[in-house]
Amino acid sequence: MVTFIRANIRAYLPGFESAESIKSLPKESDVAYCRPPHPDDPNYKEECQKLETRLARAEQVHTCKLRRCLVFRSGRLQCKRRAPFPCSTEDVVLPSGEWFPKRLYGYVNAWCPAILVNARCNNDIKLLTIGEDTRNITFYVACYSAKKQGKTHNLSAVLADGFAYHESHPRAEYVNSVRDQQRLLLFRLVNTINREQELAAVMVMSYLMGWGDVYRSHSYSPIFWSAFVHALYEAFPALRRIRR
Repeated sequence: MVTFIRANIRAYLPGFESAESIKSLPKESDVAYCRPPHPDDPNYKEECQKLETRLARAEQVHTCKLRRCLVFRSGRLQCKRRAPFPCSTEDVVLPSGEWFPKRLYGYVNAWCPAILVNARCNNDIKLLTIGEDTRNITFYVACYSAKKQGKTHNLSAVLADGFAYHESHPRAEYVNSVRDQQRLLLFRLVNTINREQELAAVMVMSYLMGWGDVYRSHSYSPIFWSAFVHALYEAFPALRRIRR
């Protein structure tokens, strides 16, 4: 299990020893839009390690901030992501079943190296050893995918805020035109929703490029099962007799 953790669950790289050492590494906010190293590159392993360091610096270092992760619990601010995370000088599995990846700085979120390098996005990884963890992660993924309504994503509240702004900023030139007033109202409401809504970077890029909701890198043609069966019968005539 320690070997598996060392290969697939990482929370340390050279330079991630402390807050000061991490700050000395350049943070490239647009590194996610680069291409992964080519597998045929003779220096593929070294290039992967360099890219992993750049990505981990940009995507995996947790910073506690109000309205992001800091919430009041028991009268004091606590990180809902449970940072700082437990530190360990080595990858270890305890007799009790607890496990820890090597982590020297408590605000480095663990990641899967293969996902980080090839998908170039922030990720979190956990070793599921008991049924309770499996159940919890199922609920977490469902809530994350469904984007449950939060304080900044409550559509009705956002619309009400946009409507209040519309009421307090009348346009005298549109008073005589109900149609223009309604157009302005709808524009302000939609603009308010767009301003407050969370959108993935890839979705924004898709819209800006005019690719729509779904981007397809290949064109596809239908494959009919009857054609496949016919090809089998042509190659293996005995199959036709067996079927009969």
